[in-house]
Amino acid sequence: MITRLSDLKLKDIRGVIFDLDGTLAHSNPDFAGLRRELGIHSGTDILAHVDSLSAGEAQAQALEIVHEYERQSSLNASWIDGARELIECLRAKSLPLAILTRNMPEAAQITIDKLGIDIELVLTRYDAQPKPHPEGIHLICQQWQLAPADILYVGDYLFDLQTARNAGSRCALYCPEIIPDYAQAADLLVSCYHSLIKAWPK
Repeated sequence: MITRLSDLKLKDIRGVIFDLDGTLAHSNPDFAGLRRELGIHSGTDILAHVDSLSAGEAQAQALEIVHEYERQSSLNASWIDGARELIECLRAKSLPLAILTRNMPEAAQITIDKLGIDIELVLTRYDAQPKPHPEGIHLICQQWQLAPADILYVGDYLFDLQTARNAGSRCALYCPEIIPDYAQAADLLVSCYHSLIKAWPK
């Protein structure tokens, strides 16, 4: 099922950018376990916490913990139902596709290779300032020579909505089970990718 929360018309979308973990792939790290190991509270931005540590052994140790969680989750990645078909559908419409993830390059590549995700343009947190900063979307739009307003960003978390809003793009929130409080900021709520495929104009 899809729920429209704005005047978004899918026929006007000229390019689609996807988040990776939790959006295309079941590959989210165990964030609760990671925060416990780092000694930070639930809801704390992990990357912001690591950046806040003074450069040196403490920061290097925290980064290694984060990287190991990311690697392990990527090794166990699996497709989210309908995601592969959605990519094929959008490819058939000749829409340019990209991935913008907060993940590190190595872990993102493990997931992409493991699942055979057919998207070449991939930006990680090492290629652009991490979400919710809009730099990643703006860099992709520059490469495509498209305006951010013509782009649909598909993600599964608050940072994805904020990134799209900060960039001036439209946003579809993938929420297959519980609809989160922040969902009202999305243009489109998607509980099933097969429904989104059917809703996209032929």
